[in-house]
Amino acid sequence: MKKLISTLLLLTLNVCLYSEEINHINLLEFLNDKQFFSSNFSQLTIQNFKEREVQGRIKANRMGKFKIEYYEPIQEVISADGTFLYKLDLELEQLDVVPQEDVFAGTPISLFTSSIKDLNNLYTVKPCVELADILMCEILPKSEESFLEKLYINFKDSTLHSLKYFDSFDQTVELNFDRVIWLPFDESELLISVPEGIDVVYH
Repeated sequence: MKKLISTLLLLTLNVCLYSEEINHINLLEFLNDKQFFSSNFSQLTIQNFKEREVQGRIKANRMGKFKIEYYEPIQEVISADGTFLYKLDLELEQLDVVPQEDVFAGTPISLFTSSIKDLNNLYTVKPCVELADILMCEILPKSEESFLEKLYINFKDSTLHSLKYFDSFDQTVELNFDRVIWLPFDESELLISVPEGIDVVYH
């Protein structure tokens, strides 16, 4: 038990030390080294001068799989198994199933699910800037057809703090993370539990 605790502490220490040295050259490699990602988040979306704030939780791994749970009032769950993307809308009582490759590439979740090869093909990282106690790195998509226009990923006290992006739908979206964990989890935690009576729609 003592050995296990020491190992976990060492892993945590290594993450902190490495994150202090983050820059535009090693940012994507830094993210790629994290094979698992879990966090609570608060998401603020601004569009046409209207704001919407929701809370949720995200889990992702480098196998291209993830699960995002939005709490009330949205009550949506989005999950991907590496082949299909599933969107469960409890209010509409509908589960949409879409080929993952059709909607996945170039979206912010790819920072936590894509390989380093794909990340390098998708993004260009501008030099990072220190603003007070925040290290801010700007990420730009390489494709002109990308859903993203630009994205900022921020670190505070050697920890992933938030990200903010602007997209092709004229939305500004800001996610503030809470209790970020990089440790492994079972893939069963990424599955969606579909209630009876839900309509399934394939696209």
